[in-house]
Amino acid sequence: MDDAPIIYGLEDFQARALAAHSAETEKINFLVGTQSLRRTNQVQLIEFDDDTSLVTKQTFEHPAGEVWRIVAAPQSPDMIATVYNNTQDYCGEFGAAIWRLSLEGSSSGSLDDSRSGGEQVEKLCSLNGASDVDAQIPGSPVPGLGSQAWSVVWAPENDSHLVTLVDNHIFYWDVEAAGRSAKIIGNVTVEGRGTVSLGSGRWYPHQHGSQVAATHGSSVRAWDMRTMKPTWCVEGAHTQLVRDLDFNPNMQYYLATCGDDCKTKFWDIRNTDQPLKELSDHSHWVWSVRYNASYDQLVLTCSSDQRIILSNLPSIASQPFGTMVDQEDTTKEDKEKVEGTEEGVIQIYDDHEDSVYAVEWSAADFWTFASLSYDGRLVINKVPRSVKYKQFMYAITS
Repeated sequence: MDDAPIIYGLEDFQARALAAHSAETEKINFLVGTQSLRRTNQVQLIEFDDDTSLVTKQTFEHPAGEVWRIVAAPQSPDMIATVYNNTQDYCGEFGAAIWRLSLEGSSSGSLDDSRSGGEQVEKLCSLNGASDVDAQIPGSPVPGLGSQAWSVVWAPENDSHLVTLVDNHIFYWDVEAAGRSAKIIGNVTVEGRGTVSLGSGRWYPHQHGSQVAATHGSSVRAWDMRTMKPTWCVEGAHTQLVRDLDFNPNMQYYLATCGDDCKTKFWDIRNTDQPLKELSDHSHWVWSVRYNASYDQLVLTCSSDQRIILSNLPSIASQPFGTMVDQEDTTKEDKEKVEGTEEGVIQIYDDHEDSVYAVEWSAADFWTFASLSYDGRLVINKVPRSVKYKQFMYAITS
């Protein structure tokens, strides 16, 4: 019997910002940022205990305003970055910053639920371009707080480098002194039709992590951060706006995209004339797509149709289900169990009642993931046990 979903409410807050706690690989933690025009917004660190199925939290006030995006530093558990809308003075100005969380309460192995008010995120430094005098590049058109900061992308396994996407600009930052200062070391202005802004960004995890890709209208574009020059492009990846992208962590050149045309597509960036595969399982905008970091045939998507879909895609994976099994030493019954995993949808999760804006795999457990809907409902789910059994078949039968 599969595990029941764990449903957690954010106390009347709306939300759309969710991240895995990347640097925490021992505990199943997620970070959530809230959106409210009336209350002081929060960053909540959510811990899920797999043994007891209990959820605990640690709450931090985020006085800068609504949290639109949140990302965890890859090496430092107490460091995060947010993209926020400054609602304090009703000015509606977007900005981005690096913050520190006080995590002393979690040193004993679990979060302290009593520490749920009064604490604030500690601002380490701003990432707002021209608002930081020391960060300006002479002669560069660096926008300030009034610009729309859409995304912050931390380099994989490296706290010292990150990228911000602001309007049609990319800024490459060198983060120093454990996040207390940052300076721009490169920037790109993206030319395009009209006033199309950059959207979501992802760092390419292969080839020494030198490239960053970003959604740009209906296309996806990439740049080499060493030269700040464009490298490849998936022109017209979707017929409408591309909402998100993710790279296959185990196979070079493989990219997933999703968008407002209700589709999820998979590409080989060496030949972008046609997608490798196209999924049309959602009935509304697809907001997020995520590869499983270990088992790349497992892919999650979430949508405004209130659903999360877990798909199995062995045809474009590095290690399809069943390939680990020694066919000569395996019984007929065991072979049938492994070969029963077919291409397509594994499971549809319908635990939400509002648009699902984000879905993330746990950094500590490859079988656990969380999803977040706009009404502030966080749902923690697991991959079905039958799927887990098939993946570990070799270990069981050998």
